[in-house]
Amino acid sequence: MKLKEDTQNLEEVVVIGYGTAKKKDLTGAISTIKTDQLVAEAPGSIQDLMRANSPGLNIGMSTGAKDQSSLQIRGKNTLKAGSSPLIVLDGVIFEGSLNDINPVDIEAIDVLKDASSAAVYGAKAANGVVVVTTKKGKAGKPVVNFNTNIGFVQVANQQKILDGEGFVKYRQDYEVTRNSAEYLAKYPEIFSDPRKLQNVDQLTWYNYTQKTPVSSVSEDDLVRSWLARLDFKAPEIDNYMIGNETAWDDLVFQTGFQQDYTASVSNRTDNMSYYWSLGYSDREGIITGDKMTNFRTRLNLESKITNFLTVGLRSSFSSRDEKDLNNYDSNGNNDKDKYWLCDWEQMIRISPYGSNNLDDPDSPYRRWPTGDATPVNPFYDNLYRDRKKMYSTLDANMYAKVSLPFGIEYQMNFTPHYEFYELYSHESSENENWASQGGSSVRTTRKKFSWQIDNIFSWRREFNKLHTVEATFLINAEKGQSWKQTAKASNYSPSDILGYHRLQAGTVPLVESDDTYKTGDALMGRLFYSFKNRYMLTASVRRDGYSAFGQMHPRAVFPAVALGWTFSSERFMENMSSWLNYGKLRVSWGQNGNRDIGQYEALSDLTSGLHPYIDQNGTIYTSSQLYVNRMSNRALKWERTTSYNAGLDYSLFNDIIGGSMEFYVSKTNDLLVDRVLPEITGFNSVASNLGEIKNKGFEISLNANIIKKENFSWSATGNFSLNRRKVTHLYGEMVDVVDDNGNVIGQKEADDIKNKWFIGHDTEQIWDYVRDGVWQMDEAEEAAKYGCQPGDFKYLDLDKDGVMTDKDKVFQKNKTPQFRWTFRNEFTFYKNLSLSFMMYSQWGHYASFNRAANVSNFPDRCTEYVQPHWMPENPINDYARIGSKNIGTNYLEKSFIRLDNITLSYNVPKNFLKKVFVQDMRVSMSVRNVAVFSPHWDFWDPETGVPTPRTYNLSVNFTL
Repeated sequence: MKLKEDTQNLEEVVVIGYGTAKKKDLTGAISTIKTDQLVAEAPGSIQDLMRANSPGLNIGMSTGAKDQSSLQIRGKNTLKAGSSPLIVLDGVIFEGSLNDINPVDIEAIDVLKDASSAAVYGAKAANGVVVVTTKKGKAGKPVVNFNTNIGFVQVANQQKILDGEGFVKYRQDYEVTRNSAEYLAKYPEIFSDPRKLQNVDQLTWYNYTQKTPVSSVSEDDLVRSWLARLDFKAPEIDNYMIGNETAWDDLVFQTGFQQDYTASVSNRTDNMSYYWSLGYSDREGIITGDKMTNFRTRLNLESKITNFLTVGLRSSFSSRDEKDLNNYDSNGNNDKDKYWLCDWEQMIRISPYGSNNLDDPDSPYRRWPTGDATPVNPFYDNLYRDRKKMYSTLDANMYAKVSLPFGIEYQMNFTPHYEFYELYSHESSENENWASQGGSSVRTTRKKFSWQIDNIFSWRREFNKLHTVEATFLINAEKGQSWKQTAKASNYSPSDILGYHRLQAGTVPLVESDDTYKTGDALMGRLFYSFKNRYMLTASVRRDGYSAFGQMHPRAVFPAVALGWTFSSERFMENMSSWLNYGKLRVSWGQNGNRDIGQYEALSDLTSGLHPYIDQNGTIYTSSQLYVNRMSNRALKWERTTSYNAGLDYSLFNDIIGGSMEFYVSKTNDLLVDRVLPEITGFNSVASNLGEIKNKGFEISLNANIIKKENFSWSATGNFSLNRRKVTHLYGEMVDVVDDNGNVIGQKEADDIKNKWFIGHDTEQIWDYVRDGVWQMDEAEEAAKYGCQPGDFKYLDLDKDGVMTDKDKVFQKNKTPQFRWTFRNEFTFYKNLSLSFMMYSQWGHYASFNRAANVSNFPDRCTEYVQPHWMPENPINDYARIGSKNIGTNYLEKSFIRLDNITLSYNVPKNFLKKVFVQDMRVSMSVRNVAVFSPHWDFWDPETGVPTPRTYNLSVNFTL
């Protein structure tokens, strides 16, 4: 896959928002991703197509069967509002999930990054725009295509869990470091294996913990006494004695099977074009219980009714059965509502000597393998759950194009979106942990319906073959509603065996509902002018209205302007034509808005409920009350991002090298934040517009056709980007600046210490204590001043007052990557065999790693990953003792380089295919998430911090 910028492709059409333009006429920062060859890599989602293929577009990594990940363009320019880019599908704004779109159906993806190119979408475009174009019929005879992907996933970079021997050593070291030196001296080798004692006899050792000393002891009693001192519970002791270990990590992780099938038929004639596809996906993830099935179909039709009227339909339907949404949120935190997955994190709680008695209904250790209430069998609760979660969505764009007099084109789009959500859940009373509820059930249904109408007028005229003028105007209206109802029941009588199929058997019913309503409208005008196809001007203005904002500011205006100059067409550049094939300079300025907040943030919220009160006699009553839960803000308005962009497009040495460079600066004002209010107001906070954030960055893309011979070719693509962000303004409150003597020497704007928002700093910059190794044995007295002991992490007390406070916190590294790069290579051998690989890197960022403190679990009840720990005889400085006291946060660098994809493809020769009546056939093998190199981070995946899948695929694509 190559993002070509050479002269051969300057006539390519790029989607620019409510229209198209030739690549040579672009004045904004737009990247185009062609997907024809990327399909060979067996993409599981649109995100897989986009990952590392456009500078400035950052795609998160999926960890679950659903294969869903986050998107962000040019950094985060907000504090509270959403930061995901706007998705546009086939020319209209898309409100569904990207999982509803089959990646095989996609023709191209255009990424609109600067304000000028995205400004036509106004209040929805502050975070950039991703424009997805699906396939349509092509001229010729009807084409039938089949695409099949079959593969499996395994966990990559799996962390090792302590085995039996390691677990015993872990408990021994824990007991040694938790007890005082005096205690250990009084009872030598008290935690040592009695079969390996060196300085004390077994009988004396055994009598350490006997109220009445004994005169003889068996080896069995010795070992059991030793294990009890190590806090082993009864089933752990029994399993140790018979040598029975369980590798819980082998049980919670699985080799997941994945299969995707897509069939399509398409064609185009003089008056008709159609593309129809059917797709089915059945995927398992790496964690037992993680599964998703998805049926998708797409129908794209267009018919030329008369020479002035064309009508069309672009529609899709999706039905998803999700056993899991996505294992983790964007911060890598485990989402506890993922109830279909086994509770995989129990593998680092249950000791290897815990009993796996899930199939023994009479065992007291079915739920609690160690007999302790902390570790739980990861599969037990799901035995007593019956749940189903389904999404059904229907998206369509029904449009008509009319050719009017004077060269005016009118297009009307009607874009409805339906989403039906169903959740059925029952937790059985047969689970002893839920027995007191008598069984509990939930049935939730939600219907979302929204629509948009676009009225688009466009006019294009060329004068004297020198001047080109194009004007576009938009009149838009939208409306969205949702209806949600939830019915709950518990304490079933006489039985809960029918679960959610018979809610009326529950004696404690509860019914809830939640309906929402929103509206919006927009007016937009855009003008494009070109002189000699050399000097270009694009100007636009959009006026948006949205019901979520305050009555004082229901609408806002967003202008933009951009200039382009193809300097390679100038006469004074002719002497450089031997090496410079194409060069264009672009500059742009524009404003975009962000309306991605709650639909009712500006309004007061009336809430009702039962509240207790006590009269003067002490009698307790409950009464229904109606009260205001949220303070309104009539002045709430859009966040507004003002951006500047300068770009250079180039092609060199007969199009051997090409690419682009971008430099941008953006400033976001009127940030949407929750302003804390004094308690006397009766409210905690109010949605407000305060503050300012500044982003600046640089992007470069480089494409090279390195070798191009008859039987061998080599092409490469590289991207590099960096982004810097800082808060430049907050609430406007001024505070005094004092010197070391307490004298006021000036004033500055106050920071928000509670949220860790500091003026002049990135909100993701670490402001915390500085860790300075580990307290060692000769520092015991000093450590005690901070409530610590040798083996605990040591943090710098900068003001030397003996107390760790905010005065000891300093600015350190950032949590976001300081730069990113990607590198893709493609080799073709004898025209039919191709090999490609892609690497990407994120560098210079840090994350908390408090597991190094060895206190993440209860060490007297749980097990742990295989990792170092401090001991008096092992005085390391990067890991603490087991069960340490950690008064700060330990940070670790997460820089990494990932070999993300290797694909080997073979195009079956056409002379052979003709014999079996097949036009084209490609067989591909690919591996995704092949390897990762991270010099400082060694815990799961450095990008996500959690288990990630490695995918192996075999793909077959053929056309009849």
